[in-house]
Amino acid sequence: MSSIRLIATDLDFTLLNEHFVLTETTKEILSRILDSGVEFVPCSSRPLGEIPQWLRDQKKIRWIVTANGGLIVDNQTGETLVSNTLPAARTKALLTKAEPMNPHWSCLIEGRLHSHLAILDDRKALKLDGSYLENILKNRIWESGKDFLDALPDAQIAKIHFITSRDYPEKKQALINLLSDEEGIELTSSHPSNLEILHPQANKGEALKWVMRQLNCTPEETAAFGDNANDLPMLNVAGHSVAVANATEEVLAMARHHALSHKEDGAARMMEQLTAKAKPPALSPACGQ
Repeated sequence: MSSIRLIATDLDFTLLNEHFVLTETTKEILSRILDSGVEFVPCSSRPLGEIPQWLRDQKKIRWIVTANGGLIVDNQTGETLVSNTLPAARTKALLTKAEPMNPHWSCLIEGRLHSHLAILDDRKALKLDGSYLENILKNRIWESGKDFLDALPDAQIAKIHFITSRDYPEKKQALINLLSDEEGIELTSSHPSNLEILHPQANKGEALKWVMRQLNCTPEETAAFGDNANDLPMLNVAGHSVAVANATEEVLAMARHHALSHKEDGAARMMEQLTAKAKPPALSPACGQ
């Protein structure tokens, strides 16, 4: 039997297709994997409320990692088991520094993203449309500015998330340069147009280590799937690192295995391959004598 006991996977552009949904093929494969007893852990930059409902409904999924590893949540009780966050005052200071360059921010607080209305005002320039736009309109709390944090002095922010224009990558780099000298934070990216600010211990690699400790699971018993820079800490922890075909060059270069793209159920199909039961060799006629 395969030695894989634990699978951790990114969602957007990895497990979810180009429409940001789980296909029926992927659901069928995941159901078989869960029934086989393999532990399955979604690891996303998304808040809990934006994790696909199908995953949250699975009783055999014990843990969900959100906010790029900033939070680990018990999927059955909703209890937060691990929390690496930034205080409200520090968050407001970072937004004050970055906002003149980029006002398109969101702050993740208690599982909900509080987003600046500038994102909606500039949604065409940011190329926000389709199912993604529908999702954020439905799930986010919209704020006119960062002063809402003054009413939440004890709030703990799991993630600050900036959207940048895909057409002007130099603006994202300028934002990175602006914030790179700040101590006590970690900068990462879940997509070419995103920049996220996290607590230094908030990453998918540390989250995966926590899960592995709960299961007494070794790296060779662990598989991790991803596509972008924020997945690298998780892929480095797992003995079986898997990049989907649409992953960045950096992720493709370090991954032990390559899967088909997110448009082809590549992650789920590779999960099935890695967890398939090894068939015993057929007896030759000589062996049967």
